[in-house]
Amino acid sequence: EDPQPSQRSAEMKLFLVLSFVLLGAISARQLHEAAPEQEVPTEQGEEEPGEPEPPCPTESESFRMIVPGSGGHTCRYVFVNNCQTFWRAQQLCARCYRGRLASIHNYSTNHRLRCTARARTNRGQVWIGGITSRRHRCLRSHWIDHSPWNYSNWARGNPRNCRKSCVALCTAGGHWRNVNCRARLPFICAY
Repeated sequence: EDPQPSQRSAEMKLFLVLSFVLLGAISARQLHEAAPEQEVPTEQGEEEPGEPEPPCPTESESFRMIVPGSGGHTCRYVFVNNCQTFWRAQQLCARCYRGRLASIHNYSTNHRLRCTARARTNRGQVWIGGITSRRHRCLRSHWIDHSPWNYSNWARGNPRNCRKSCVALCTAGGHWRNVNCRARLPFICAY
């Protein structure tokens, strides 16, 4: 019996697997590279026209932290105690830290970010990267970094049934509230 057909079959399987892996890597890279372009939100038009772009936060206005994540992955955050509107905060996260407003996916991260925010500001709320909008009669929440909405910690009565609002983390209890996106709050970036 000729062993070559089984060897060719194994080589062909290896070739196909490598092709799919390479194709997946290229697609993932294209998605990653396209994300900043997709991220430039149309909602940025909500900012006041002609308002100058603020400088990056100073060392005294910010505090960096590392939160251990699952599977050995670490998450890096920066708390900025410089009050901005939601979309201006997002712009600063992107421009100054190459990140985005933080998305929160579990109780532990929510608790650590709340404790840091409470220790670093006397404000009652800080921006995180969530948006809630109403489509027809359905409320939908999503993260601006496009990660899955797999955890929430809404305060009683939230999310409210409004057309569109941004999500803030309450520094007292760690609950989330819908807030008008034009409100000026400190914020947390993930990078």
